[in-house]
Amino acid sequence: MPKLEPQVPPPPDYYAANLRTLFAHVRTFYGDLLQAEEAAFIETYGQLSCDAQRLYARLITRKGPWLRCDKLRYGEVGDSDAAVAELATAGLIELNEPAPADALLGLLTQAERAEAFPDLARARRDEWILECLSRHSDLRIRQVLAARYRWLSLAKPERLWTLQLLFFGDGHRDTSAFVLEDLGMVRYEDYELKPQNRQFANRPALERFLRLRHLSALSHRLEEHDGLADWLLSALALPVHNRLEQRQRDRACNRVGHYFERLRQFDGALSAYGRSATHPSRERRARILSRLGNPAAAAALSERMGSSARCAEELDFSQRFRADAGRMQQRSRAAIETTELPLAEAPEARIERHAAGLLAASGGVVFHFENALPLGLAGLLFWDVVYAKLPGVFANRFQAAPLDLFWPDFAESRRDAIEARTELLKAPGAVRAALQETCQRKSGAANRLVSWRHLTPETLNLLLEGIPEYALLALARHVISAPYRTRRGFPDLTVIYGPGSFEFVEVKGPTDQLQPGQRIWFETLEHLELPARVLKFRACS
Repeated sequence: MPKLEPQVPPPPDYYAANLRTLFAHVRTFYGDLLQAEEAAFIETYGQLSCDAQRLYARLITRKGPWLRCDKLRYGEVGDSDAAVAELATAGLIELNEPAPADALLGLLTQAERAEAFPDLARARRDEWILECLSRHSDLRIRQVLAARYRWLSLAKPERLWTLQLLFFGDGHRDTSAFVLEDLGMVRYEDYELKPQNRQFANRPALERFLRLRHLSALSHRLEEHDGLADWLLSALALPVHNRLEQRQRDRACNRVGHYFERLRQFDGALSAYGRSATHPSRERRARILSRLGNPAAAAALSERMGSSARCAEELDFSQRFRADAGRMQQRSRAAIETTELPLAEAPEARIERHAAGLLAASGGVVFHFENALPLGLAGLLFWDVVYAKLPGVFANRFQAAPLDLFWPDFAESRRDAIEARTELLKAPGAVRAALQETCQRKSGAANRLVSWRHLTPETLNLLLEGIPEYALLALARHVISAPYRTRRGFPDLTVIYGPGSFEFVEVKGPTDQLQPGQRIWFETLEHLELPARVLKFRACS
């Protein structure tokens, strides 16, 4: 049951209790790798008064980094001014630090701007700030504002970021995850967490990840600084020790490679892509080698991609690549059934909705599922396989999937469980029973493969009436065998015409073409002997 209700204030100690839960978990699971300053930070927070704990727990949810002290009013904090003073004394916040003047000016209301600097004409906020900065020094602006209000910021926020990373397992989530769960907006599967399965084995592993995350952030700013790409190319030459680190490095290397490629600095591009094990690194290398007049090397790399494809895009590229003077040749698409329809003018709705209307008018029940269908079937029919208790795949309580869900060896490490589950599902009626039972038992639980918005009990019943169980199992079995290669490209529409009469339809507008993942899915559907076609609209001249 949800612990919170929308529009109803949470219990007074709610946010502070969540933060204490985070700190307690980190101390239990990662206490041996915390630096003295991080451990002292946790200890300091625990010794604060109730008001100070509650205020700090609120501050970390606010968009900063600078906040006005006079705007901090929370019902659960009895004396905000005293709590601010206590946090400052404890070293958890900074008061009136030399913040950028433009940021401080942005905290003023229109009336406050006119009062603080009456010499400036009224103007739009951004224009007014620029005018103020042109007339007054940053020091003068801070002096004027400090006489009117105090501002604060978190002291050494990197301590908190590190602890949140250890708790959540990534740098994208914060304590708002507790709120979403307690509002009932998301529910996580119940799985056991063990210290030996923690995400970072020791401090060096954590430091490597933090450094790679920093380098990855810099790779988004290559256009801003001359020489940054060359520096990053050298910095990213560091070894990686696990796939968590490799993913960070690969993404940064791909960005650096793309930057060099756009500048036609192909040596740098080949070097950057060569350090990445993530798509599209090998494809880009093959294209560059072909462009540089080395078709033999490009063909050899393409062959390796075909024999050990890391994703559907690599497999498609390998199949289309022909070493003919280094040119790319398209495979024949005759095998993909295509229905062409005229399009006199642009439809009011999206082209997929327009197509769905035409198919419904011809007697079909149409669902716009795209990838939600095969992924969802895999998640529901193989739920216990996805959440199997394997070492090291569950490291924090807010996971919607095991860490290795989209790793190439996901299925191999669960091969026996997948085969055993498949045999059970081959029994007459087993697929129907499993879908309905799992949907009822797990409805709403977070699973990266399952979109509950698409796969409602009513929708599942309609699917079961129109699509044979063997077909549903075939789709699910294909996905669970290689989630990393099957999560994109499934046809847009699922159409049911009656019991056992169905098809999957990819909709393309006049200028659209099939993408690599879509072509691979059509080949798969042909192999599984499941009906699929492209509905292609042609513009009328």
